[in-house]
Amino acid sequence: MKYRLGSLALVGVLLLAPLFVASYSSASASATSLHSLTFAYDWPGPDMEIIPVLVAKEKGYFAKAGLNVSIKFPPNTSTTIKMLTTGSADVGLVTTADLVSAVDASVPVTSIANYSMSNNWGLFTKPGTKLSLSQLKGKTVFSFGDNWTATMLPFVFKKAGVSASSVKVVTSTNDIPLLLNGRVNFSTNTTNYEIPGIEGADKGQQPGEVLTGAAIGVPNIPIWDYATSKSVESSSGKYLTAFLSALKQATAWAAANPDAAATLFDKAYPSSGYTNAYNLSGWKLTVPLLTNAKGQYFVETDAQWTELTSAMKAVKEITSQPSPSSLYTNKYQPAA
Repeated sequence: MKYRLGSLALVGVLLLAPLFVASYSSASASATSLHSLTFAYDWPGPDMEIIPVLVAKEKGYFAKAGLNVSIKFPPNTSTTIKMLTTGSADVGLVTTADLVSAVDASVPVTSIANYSMSNNWGLFTKPGTKLSLSQLKGKTVFSFGDNWTATMLPFVFKKAGVSASSVKVVTSTNDIPLLLNGRVNFSTNTTNYEIPGIEGADKGQQPGEVLTGAAIGVPNIPIWDYATSKSVESSSGKYLTAFLSALKQATAWAAANPDAAATLFDKAYPSSGYTNAYNLSGWKLTVPLLTNAKGQYFVETDAQWTELTSAMKAVKEITSQPSPSSLYTNKYQPAA
């Protein structure tokens, strides 16, 4: 559900990623006195959603919490959970739907914090178009083929009062060209990736329609979370608390200083393939998603997981509905 980079730009990211080393102030503890943790991202290269982890590393929040955190990028989008279970990463960013699928397959992972707190996935149309959900029948819809989209689309079809067979779903790796060239009527993505993607590809223009939430009948549940393995949980619980404590400080700083946060990303990953305008727009659209109605970061609930697992089971993305307690824990949450 991300705006995909071209292959050449992505190669540059992969070549650069192992070379990235965070800088610390002279007041930071020496690396030898710090506990090492590895963070695995959810995508083969960096994009603006990595900003909280990057800020915690670059501004020394991790070091002050007693941690030396390294960042790894997986070879593809389906490898982060495997990195957690094989010990090549301690904490990772994954979608909540991917975590449910993993637990359904008896993979020993658990969520320790929400990244986002709401569902900003939706349908988008080409700039200048005025299509509504009532016009969905007979139209063409783009999908990345991911399990989140597969879970959400039935809600959309139900809200629109159409059958799945009356809508053509096109699966590919990049929606923006297909949408702007008129080969699909609607694209599916999240606001913080799709809107900046269209802005960047179409000279700053906005999507014609942005249909999300209750307007398309989808449940308002978190999309991304921070996860770990059961083995790390049992052996390094106190370090998970330290990780989230530092990350909370970094997330709050980045939310309050979006321009500086985007610039920090630019400097850390100059070959990412993204412009500052894209990074800043995407991050500003991400910030409102990071807290719940009480203004809290990270906190998970039984209700969010029950709603998601119920939906995934209904559309046969999972074979049985796991209990919320098997999916997440709030025990490593930092003090308010």
